[in-house]
Amino acid sequence: MFASVRRHFDEPRVRDAVLVTVPPEAERAEPVRLTAAEAHEALYGPGSEPQFAAAVWKEVLRTAPTDFTPHGTGKLLVIWLALPRLTGTAHRVCMRLRADRADVEAEMVLALLEELAAPDAANRLSDSSLVHAACARAWRFTRDGLRDLPSNQVERIAQDSALTASDGKADAPAEESIDVWVDRPDGPDGLHAPLHFRVRPDHLREGAFADTDDGTQDRSACLGPRKRRSRRRVGTRPVRPAGRRA
Repeated sequence: MFASVRRHFDEPRVRDAVLVTVPPEAERAEPVRLTAAEAHEALYGPGSEPQFAAAVWKEVLRTAPTDFTPHGTGKLLVIWLALPRLTGTAHRVCMRLRADRADVEAEMVLALLEELAAPDAANRLSDSSLVHAACARAWRFTRDGLRDLPSNQVERIAQDSALTASDGKADAPAEESIDVWVDRPDGPDGLHAPLHFRVRPDHLREGAFADTDDGTQDRSACLGPRKRRSRRRVGTRPVRPAGRRA
């Protein structure tokens, strides 16, 4: 994400276009018109003056929220000018929490755009509050993601199907492969059509089949969350071993 924004402003027609007009102050009789490159230099160049840099930020943040052009050049300029203050945080987030760099950068850019779209953003925002919101969003997004537990169950099913097909045994009866049918429940909510899929028993959740009174297993599909005291049967059609179909 950051690289895409940099490439956009590396184009000469964008880099050399006048995008910022700083109003005159007491020591200046006329406004100062800056290209994108000159605005970046005013903020981060070796000869940067804090007072003039604050004036550049103020003007950029004043005009960006009202920029509704198709390409959103004003908002892109804010993102580009904030990148030097976001890159270090993005690197630390990825290194400490092992996050994906593309996801972190996307969350930061999204935070910037949300701040610019907030009511009264032109009068309320400052460069410090904008950068702080983006950095906080990156840390929060990554820490929340640590609570998610990945599962490779779908990948295992796909790999098993591919191996079966490559061995030429897709049509041969297989005791470990079963057909699962889930009927459409009554009422307006829930499924709109029956479900039918094939799966190996070891891919099913433990306790998917309930024991009947005679000691056998009820082979109806019961793929909902496991409950200790009561079991809810999902569907009424039986689960049967997959075999060659006529």
